[in-house]
Amino acid sequence: MLSSKTKIKSEINEWQTKLFSVSLRRKNKLKKIKSYLNNVSDLKILEISSGDAVLSQKLMENHNNWTTVSINEKSSKSLNYYLKNKTEIINNNKIPFSDGEFDLLIIIDCLKNVLDDYEFIQECHRVINNNGWVIISERKKYPGSLVALLQHIFKTKPVSTGAIRNGYTSDQLYRILKDGFDVPEINSYSNALLETLAVFNDLIQRSFFKIPVWIISNYNKKEDLYRYRNLYNLSKLTYPLMWIFSKFNFLPNHEMILKSRRRRWSPRRQPKLVDGRSIAEATINTRIGTAAPF
Repeated sequence: MLSSKTKIKSEINEWQTKLFSVSLRRKNKLKKIKSYLNNVSDLKILEISSGDAVLSQKLMENHNNWTTVSINEKSSKSLNYYLKNKTEIINNNKIPFSDGEFDLLIIIDCLKNVLDDYEFIQECHRVINNNGWVIISERKKYPGSLVALLQHIFKTKPVSTGAIRNGYTSDQLYRILKDGFDVPEINSYSNALLETLAVFNDLIQRSFFKIPVWIISNYNKKEDLYRYRNLYNLSKLTYPLMWIFSKFNFLPNHEMILKSRRRRWSPRRQPKLVDGRSIAEATINTRIGTAAPF
């Protein structure tokens, strides 16, 4: 006979799976990442996760050589609560594997949780072999957008839940990757209308749980089962509206994903003029095509 604690854990994991099924944004993220995983079943893959255990479970299906590690202790507890295999934690930007061990590295919503993201990318570069790839899924930052304003007002932005930064612009992501990876076009998705509705959904979720709903605590109680049920029922009601909003693809997008091939690490230094200024600085202060500062 199962103990009360084991039974609660089993039921909470079932609710986690159900909540994923009515989360359009998480399902879209899964679909986008999977679109980059064609013909990789024979590769040795490392996933660095921010704690969405259901997403990790669905990604690793049909992959025999898949390893998942967590970006911090909070995400590790969540992954270990749901997944069968225990996950290791990345401490001080050190990934606990040897040089060139993996063919493919997948980083899911982790960069914004890392204090020194450039150093972290260097460490990611180390564990990928010479012919390897990296897939990065991350939040796209629009500081002046309505979504960013609403997230600030209702305290649902990533930094409000413990992240170091709220996401990245395409240029910021390029700058931390350019020294060791060929960066192709960055694909974006999840439009502003969908994300606006998601702000209010996140606000309601925070009224049930202090952390994102997909982060599972080791201290869940029976009362949490009722919260999951209520949240699931609410998500079912809003799902059709979320689906309709998701079709407005002409609006700015707030999530991004890229796949990039590894190359030899070689810092690209910005050229300087004789007076020490960069070309960009000189351009700002001088009208192009003239020699005069006006």
